[in-house]
Amino acid sequence: MSSLPAILSTLESSPGRPAVLATLVKVVGSAYRRPGAMMLVTAEGAVVGTISGGCLESDVRAHAERVLSAGRPSLLHYDLARDDPVWGLGMGCKADLDVLLEPLAPGALPQHLAFTRQLVRTRRYGVVATVFRAEGDAVPVGARLLLAEGQTRGGAAPGPAGDLAAGPLREAILAAAREALERCRVAVAEHRGPWGSVEVLYHVVVPPIALFACGGGDAPPLVRLSEQLGWHATQVQGDAQRTGLHAAPAPDARTAAVVMTHNYERDLALLGELLPSPAGYIGILGPRARTEQLLTDLAARGSAPSADQVARLHGPVGLDVGAESAEEVALAIAAEVQAFFAARPGGPLRHKKGAIHD
Repeated sequence: MSSLPAILSTLESSPGRPAVLATLVKVVGSAYRRPGAMMLVTAEGAVVGTISGGCLESDVRAHAERVLSAGRPSLLHYDLARDDPVWGLGMGCKADLDVLLEPLAPGALPQHLAFTRQLVRTRRYGVVATVFRAEGDAVPVGARLLLAEGQTRGGAAPGPAGDLAAGPLREAILAAAREALERCRVAVAEHRGPWGSVEVLYHVVVPPIALFACGGGDAPPLVRLSEQLGWHATQVQGDAQRTGLHAAPAPDARTAAVVMTHNYERDLALLGELLPSPAGYIGILGPRARTEQLLTDLAARGSAPSADQVARLHGPVGLDVGAESAEEVALAIAAEVQAFFAARPGGPLRHKKGAIHD
């Protein structure tokens, strides 16, 4: 997802130029990126985004030239377990990867990219189901089904979009897309039936984290780091009577709000607004005793937070990385926010048992 803004910007700034979109559609084993990662190769050979740690990009770029000339999709398979360290790609990973290359004609955005852009703008969840391997001619490689949050049986939203023809295969893919959306997890599945066998990537589109940095001097480094991570960052300022939250986007479950004004009354006012909000993560800078006093004063003013609200409050905010400067504090906070929304403990990976990725 982090490559999407740059890919969209490139396509929108050069609508008259062809390009090739490379999508990592399947991973078996250990790899740097997960299915759904995208990379764009322009007609001039420029590369936007990544699908690996930089090891596959040059090879994919070479294949993209062929795909651009042929004008039809192509599926690349990389067996990195057999990769020769001298004559091969030299990655040293133990993984099988499939990469779908699709030529993009000049003009409007492809439907699935426009759909994804709209999901991101409206902060909605959705699924892009992409057929990347198919037996026979029952369905073309690159055919898609697009399912947005709320598009369920009996729902008020329009039905699923895409270019999959109506029939049993479309119904099977639609059912699997609903399951992926419900679980909020990217999936790859094979579907067998009268149509033969097809493999489909179910890429779940998740809204970017929205970060509110509520404060002055310490806030800009956190905003800059958040923007580099692809989050939607907003600096919120104001005095004790006027916190500035009224001018910020409405918080939702994917919002992290960090209170860091260094002013007690201002922090009190901000907590009074944020704790009842839907924000999934609320952090506050300062010692634990100060945070407890803030909660006590809120209760004394008739705004006692509930147990659920207190459970969303992280104070002192951030991971324990020995941070002192504003930039180091920003790193500690961003790391905890990332771990929180990924449902990870935030500890050293060397202590983790099992695979790094789900």
